[in-house]
Amino acid sequence: MTFEGLLPVDAVRPRWSTASSLVYIGCFVVLAATGVLVGILGGEHGSWARVGYAALATAAAAASALWLERLQRPVAAGVSATVAVALLALTVGAFEQAIGILDVDVGDYQPATLLVEAVTVAAAVLALRRLRAPLLVLPVALTLWLAVVDLGSLGSWRDAGAGLSILVGAALVGAGVALDRAERRPYALWLHLVGGIAVGGGVLALVEGDVPWALVGVLSLVYVAVAYGLERSSYAVLGAIGILLTTTYFTFKGFAVLAALLPFGAGEVDAGLDAWQVALCFVGAGVAIVVLGLLDRRLTLLRRP
Repeated sequence: MTFEGLLPVDAVRPRWSTASSLVYIGCFVVLAATGVLVGILGGEHGSWARVGYAALATAAAAASALWLERLQRPVAAGVSATVAVALLALTVGAFEQAIGILDVDVGDYQPATLLVEAVTVAAAVLALRRLRAPLLVLPVALTLWLAVVDLGSLGSWRDAGAGLSILVGAALVGAGVALDRAERRPYALWLHLVGGIAVGGGVLALVEGDVPWALVGVLSLVYVAVAYGLERSSYAVLGAIGILLTTTYFTFKGFAVLAALLPFGAGEVDAGLDAWQVALCFVGAGVAIVVLGLLDRRLTLLRRP
């Protein structure tokens, strides 16, 4: 999976600041609220009204992106364009629902979603080539992940879908590494994030029992190692989440299994933990995460010539 041919070379490099954080938060609040508003208005005035309202919202977001581009506010223009892409997907879905094809099933799969996904990817790529905003890679990566898994598993994420999610995630991570090496790191950010989530989500979907959950803990450490190796903090965040999920499992369920295996008084052992014991387990998890974070200085010293 390669994205280099679709991406302009000179990406906008957003810097996290007070202004940019407010733009990101505000636009995504607008997106969520607009989606709810379109649903409410569609419920009151009918399916075709939903299409009209969604199209109007899409046009407003796209016009805002073009206006911000003219004002030379590239970060805000990219965020607004991402909102427009998401609203366009909502518009296409509303149109398919209005003509009665959205809910047509073939097995457990709805073929009409392919059109929504294709339009989303095409619109995001077109906007990306014009605005050079790395955030627009996010809807492309998310849509490709969901489309491949849905199509390949015919809507059943439990078995084939989980495996496909891992494969797609690995492909997205590989594409992110390729962009890093091609000196297009801003674009690679969202590929790494979505790829890491896809791999981790696929693994979690397959996990049942103590041994697989222990492997989740090991995978979490691998994520942290990848974060240091690729210098991508998104993997560190996902690794920390994995550590907390593993701690949660073994605190509330795994210890019950261990208690039942005790050779003395097994039938009388209370499998549950007291509140202070639960808290202590998470203190330990937090300390482990901090220790992993403190490895950064040691690794930096090792890298020095």
